[in-house]
Amino acid sequence: MKLQQAREDVVLAGKQLVEAGLIARTWGNVGARISGEQFVITPSGRAYETLTPEEIVTVNIDDGSYRGPIKPSSEKGIHAAVYRQRREINFIIHTHQTCASVVSALHRDLELSDPDDAAIIGGDIVPCAAYGLPGSKKLRKGVIEALSRSRGKAFLMANHGALCLGETRDEAFAVAAGLERICADFVMQRYLQLSGREEADWDELRAYYLAELSPGAALQEDIAVRSFYSSERVGDRRFKLHLKAPGRAAVEVGLDEPSPRKELPPEAEVHRLIYRRYKKIGAIIHAASPDIITVSKTGCTVYPLLDDFAQIIGINIRTAGRGPLPAAAELIARRLRGRHAVMIKGSGALCCGRTVGDAAAAAQILDKGCRAVIGTALFGGARPINPLEACLMRFVYLTKYARMAERQ
Repeated sequence: MKLQQAREDVVLAGKQLVEAGLIARTWGNVGARISGEQFVITPSGRAYETLTPEEIVTVNIDDGSYRGPIKPSSEKGIHAAVYRQRREINFIIHTHQTCASVVSALHRDLELSDPDDAAIIGGDIVPCAAYGLPGSKKLRKGVIEALSRSRGKAFLMANHGALCLGETRDEAFAVAAGLERICADFVMQRYLQLSGREEADWDELRAYYLAELSPGAALQEDIAVRSFYSSERVGDRRFKLHLKAPGRAAVEVGLDEPSPRKELPPEAEVHRLIYRRYKKIGAIIHAASPDIITVSKTGCTVYPLLDDFAQIIGINIRTAGRGPLPAAAELIARRLRGRHAVMIKGSGALCCGRTVGDAAAAAQILDKGCRAVIGTALFGGARPINPLEACLMRFVYLTKYARMAERQ
């Protein structure tokens, strides 16, 4: 494939993956072979929506070397290994797509009994590569071992995501989309087996998790979801509280106002304390997806089953009870310390970030992390990422990738 065509194909694939919900922000990577000696790959830390062909990096298959000021994805070694072992492969997609990531946390190969599924994947098994820190030699070795066990075109990467291959861009995309459906079906079939139900229903699956599988299931309270609103910092001493959807009705609140204004909901005090205590937080989003609400009802501390959770949320996420506000605001703010999200029992979570986009990213990662908690519970649960490795990933994210985003 000619260099310019490969670059354009990679950019187009990234946009298609974003539109399909299989990739987001700067997560994952996409690459294409241009010869027996070289391939191109997406750069490190750049969003797919604004990516241009000129930013796609050319890398040597033999040693992973490259030229120019733009740094390629840290997973370039995995791409090079695939091209060395699979001469017929010309396109690679690595995603952190939701359902494949959930199944990856089980550390097990996925066997395919449906001939149609096997035809999409190119084999009757989706191997799971052993866990390794992102960008590490250990992760690359795990993928190489998994490649030796299958001539198929889809692979899980434990606690991480998926690797999807193709002779063309269209084939690699079809494999990624097919794998996501297969993994969603795998989780749902397990629920139907355990529950005795006959119809697939994610709401019923969540209810089953709460009633039968979650910690303290017998002590669960059936409480209504409470809105905690979203907000964004305005200058150094004020913030804007969105009483409805962001961008619509909002009111500015001073961080130093002597007492909560009567027209403000008591939840405003939570936002005020967070902004006063954490100077780098510039936005707060109340995340209330079905999976986040479900896990928040358990009242438990949630540990990372996926490595992007450890990077972006923190080494865990703690839950604050739903005591009377504004008195309970202090506990909520305190349990956010060192993290980018805090659960509120029965009402989802407050997700934070430097910008609205960063807070939205934290909410998206937390949603996937909660889906992993629920999904893996159907199989007896999954072991969280080692705390030391979680701390290391969190440190690297805060000192490297977060600063990279600030410069863009």
